[in-house]
Amino acid sequence: MKTRLFASPWLRTQKTLETAEALEILKNDVWKEASVLFAAEREAKIKSGKSAPKGMQRFLNEVITRRFTSNGWTGEAGYFFKDKTWVRITFRHQMSLGSDILDAIKVCKKEGMQQAVILAANKHTLDLISPNDAAAMVSFEKLEKEIMNLNGALDIPLLYGELTPASSASNDINDELKKARPRDITVPKQ
Repeated sequence: MKTRLFASPWLRTQKTLETAEALEILKNDVWKEASVLFAAEREAKIKSGKSAPKGMQRFLNEVITRRFTSNGWTGEAGYFFKDKTWVRITFRHQMSLGSDILDAIKVCKKEGMQQAVILAANKHTLDLISPNDAAAMVSFEKLEKEIMNLNGALDIPLLYGELTPASSASNDINDELKKARPRDITVPKQ
């Protein structure tokens, strides 16, 4: 995934080597791999008459976790750290935004992290990831607004960023991602 990274308004800092590494990990076909996994499971479930996944957050999280841990990062569920850098990649409900910022404060103040980074997909990308729930998820736009509102209240070394797809799967899979995926309203076949 492509990442645009920003410094919090109260901070002028350079990204750590680990932050640069995290951005490289995300850039290398994460979107493509997650899209392929999502489309394959969705097609298999539909063919077997079972309820198919509507959102691809789980697949993004699986790919991201595997890639971070295989590159020496510690963590899971979108929270990772290496040396003195902590990274949060969120595809969660918007009510978790406050806890993500609070976690960033804690790791900087109590754990001595030299840099905290929170990354979220923009609204358009969330519409592809989870069309039914996009409006209720943490978007880059909501993250940026909250960080701007905290100017003057925080002093931690916090960077934040916007995630967008940087790679793509086949045209068939890309077309599938753009289709409406309404919630199930029928009882599955017996």
